Amino acid sequence: MKVLIVEDDAVSRELLRVIVQKEGYEFRTADDGMAGFEIFNEFIPDVVVTDIRMPRLDGIELLKKIRMVARDVIVIIVTAHGNENIALEALHLGANNYLKKPINLEELKILLSRYFSLYKTKTVRKDITALVTTQNIDLVVDSDLDLIPSVAEYLVNQVRHIYSTTDLISVELGLSELLLNAIEHGSFNITGDEKEEALKNNTLVDLYNQRKEDESCKSKKISIQFNRNKSYCEWIISDEGNGFDYTYMPSPFTDRLVTNLHGRGVFISKLQFDSIEYIGKGNSVKARKNITP
Repeated sequence: MKVLIVEDDAVSRELLRVIVQKEGYEFRTADDGMAGFEIFNEFIPDVVVTDIRMPRLDGIELLKKIRMVARDVIVIIVTAHGNENIALEALHLGANNYLKKPINLEELKILLSRYFSLYKTKTVRKDITALVTTQNIDLVVDSDLDLIPSVAEYLVNQVRHIYSTTDLISVELGLSELLLNAIEHGSFNITGDEKEEALKNNTLVDLYNQRKEDESCKSKKISIQFNRNKSYCEWIISDEGNGFDYTYMPSPFTDRLVTNLHGRGVFISKLQFDSIEYIGKGNSVKARKNITP
């Protein structure tokens, strides 16, 4: 996987470079948006990590230029404190995710690993499933975070002939976020504050392992129901957790959501589908994406 890093601050750029190189990805770097776009056209990266505030061409304008020539490149925006609303604007303009400074290294590694899974499955060929007009699949899987890429890949393969490459990436990103939420907050009963604290202390993996071995968590399953007809595809993801009061979910434009690490996954998943609906006590979520004739 090829990663382009666009960052005008030398220290931040070097930190990103070290992480990307250490994870084994091919990379290039640029010190402003203009140079970044020139390298983009030459390098043709799979992932772009770009700062927002830069000379000559800022991250928003770079994102717009990238989206004019490539819809299937994953773009991660890096924002400083106080620029959260700009990050939300970037998501609406087609960015796939964002990171806050100072960058949490564990979170960056997790994102890159997730996107590497997408990269590996981007060019699976079409097959006889293109002739199917209705389809129903039920899956029951263990609450194992390592299974998320494979489950999301399997589900996306069912609709690979239906959607564009850009939409397929959106679906896989959205399903991955919803599956992650189901395991973290449903099966493992990890609160938003607990996750945020673990990310700050780089102990998220330890927290996962602790809950995975907990007797009250280890036996819980995740159910996925996939339904397809001529008009739309629908995924219903359910966990065996206690649920939550989704009628009091914060608006995606409030400061608390955009400034905290938790809650962002729900907002990002909403951007990938035409509708998101929570069911029952909140431990089931229905995601729907329309099929354009």
